[in-house]
Amino acid sequence: MDKTILYILFFFAFGISERISGQVNLVPNPGFEIINSCESDSLGGGIFINNAPPWNSPSDGSPDIYNSCCTYNIGSVYLWGVPSNYFGWQPAHNGNGYAGAAIYGKSTNYDYREYMQVELDSMLVNQQNYCVSFYVSFANYWKIASNNIGMYFSNSDTTILNLGFPAYQGTLNVMPQINDTNIVTDSTNWTLISGTYTSHGGEKYIIIGNFYSDSLTDTVHNMNGTVLGPPGGYYYIDDVDVHCCSCNHEAVSEIEKESIEIYPNPATTKLTLNLKTYEGNISLYNIIGEIVFTSAITNPQTEIDLSTMPKGMYFVEVRAENKIGRKKFVKE
Repeated sequence: MDKTILYILFFFAFGISERISGQVNLVPNPGFEIINSCESDSLGGGIFINNAPPWNSPSDGSPDIYNSCCTYNIGSVYLWGVPSNYFGWQPAHNGNGYAGAAIYGKSTNYDYREYMQVELDSMLVNQQNYCVSFYVSFANYWKIASNNIGMYFSNSDTTILNLGFPAYQGTLNVMPQINDTNIVTDSTNWTLISGTYTSHGGEKYIIIGNFYSDSLTDTVHNMNGTVLGPPGGYYYIDDVDVHCCSCNHEAVSEIEKESIEIYPNPATTKLTLNLKTYEGNISLYNIIGEIVFTSAITNPQTEIDLSTMPKGMYFVEVRAENKIGRKKFVKE
């Protein structure tokens, strides 16, 4: 694809759209489009959630990543592909990929669960209302559809990996602030899960999954399910969004352009950023939207080493408190 077209698409997706709507999605890699590899972590054994950074699993469960670039196949089935894969058939809600997790499952001694966790781009502001949404689709090869697909907000990383035997793959002992009590049976379309969360301030992490035991989860059997192993319910997940829906102008706004100075532009081996004093993060994106550099803001002036980066167009993004600003530059 021509680089000019890529630039236009990226600028629209990451720039213009946010400014028109006034809504900044705080979830990084919300559609699981940026992945480290199109190959399985083991021979046919899955492409796990940590391959879509900065997403990870907070337990020893193994949520998966699916993408149209994944070509490992058995017969006509691309095991981790889109739309056809090992657990069903579903085009992405947007883009080329999505995630997947076991929402309901009965193991020998515990209720099996898989969760996906990510750190938000900035902390939530105290006593503001945040609009939460993500899309799910029931993987039609599985045997049981369930309710209780939800999201948990926390101030800190909730990872409780056991890394031993038996691995910890049970229910997380936390209460979700967003939870859908409807049983999602639709395997043809994407179902919206949404809600509003009033923050306490300082929340920085979200986890998606089923936080209730089997005894508190309602289910419906899928008579056409074919997946081997214990009965369970598995869902594809796409387009996760958390944005402030009732903040004042000060809470979610654009950083003034004059507050971000970058030079030289074009640059060769080094880029210098002069900023007003903020507490936040700096990220560099390439022309196709991949993050190639990220760092915390530690002082008003930051120098970035460009010597190993290919020539081309890049974008500097500054996220501070609940403000965002972007500028473009060229690496020669």
